[in-house]
Amino acid sequence: MDQSNLALAKDLLTDAPFAYDEGTSEDDGHVLYYVNESNRPAAVHWLDDLVKMHAGKIRPVTAEQQALIDAVLTSDKPHRAARELADLHERGEIAAGIVYDPPTVRHLMDRLHAREPLFYTALQTLLSHHLVDMLTLFRQLIGEDIALANEIVKSGLSRDPFLQSRQDSMGEIRNCLIAFRIINPMDQLKNNGITNPYRAYMELAVTGDEIIAPIDGIKVTLQRADFLNAIHSIRGNLYQGHSFASFDTQSPWITPEIAHPFRFIRQRLAARPDLKPLDALYMLERAVAV
Repeated sequence: MDQSNLALAKDLLTDAPFAYDEGTSEDDGHVLYYVNESNRPAAVHWLDDLVKMHAGKIRPVTAEQQALIDAVLTSDKPHRAARELADLHERGEIAAGIVYDPPTVRHLMDRLHAREPLFYTALQTLLSHHLVDMLTLFRQLIGEDIALANEIVKSGLSRDPFLQSRQDSMGEIRNCLIAFRIINPMDQLKNNGITNPYRAYMELAVTGDEIIAPIDGIKVTLQRADFLNAIHSIRGNLYQGHSFASFDTQSPWITPEIAHPFRFIRQRLAARPDLKPLDALYMLERAVAV
């Protein structure tokens, strides 16, 4: 029995948010940790989250966060659930793109057509905090959605402040779609000149598996795999509580393969001080999605 691995497992399980039992294998060669059926979902999520954090990957949605997303889709007061998600984002407990599942994003778009003022406010809140995956939204958006947005924005002012809030919120939603180049401001239609709104928003030039990156005035070709490895390394260190401002090319985890990608990512984040580092990393990772 490997005592170092046993000590690591015990240490990891110290703060596990679920009850578990301990036993040994039939040959007494291994210590086994197991949970009952009621604790299984929490244990599976905890383990998945632990693996993702260690690898610097995007963390999975918790059951509580998913409940808030579901409330935005189905509640008669969706703005409250959206505000709770926004508060989590402001506190750094969640990052960009938490609403990414295609059917969920399509459901958001479908509910817009019910013309509920509170839902427009809810979607505006999610978009202003970058909580909806814009690549998924771009792929799910259809002509009827854009026609609805244009119709509401261009309609006359209402004396009813409740209805006016719908128009104001739709105006902000539309502005967000324009900022990500999803709507072409020239013809007010879906922008068929792009394939990935995050590439436009983060100003990435991507060709196949290569990113053309200007670093200190010199164009450098980065490989997609190295670029993603740099993102994951940076994110993993952020998960450990380190500040992005403390990272530089002399950091011990910077390898020769990710040195150039790291410098480019640092330039991109410096150019976008309005974005939280984890949000910017999410956008850069999605910008090279295939």
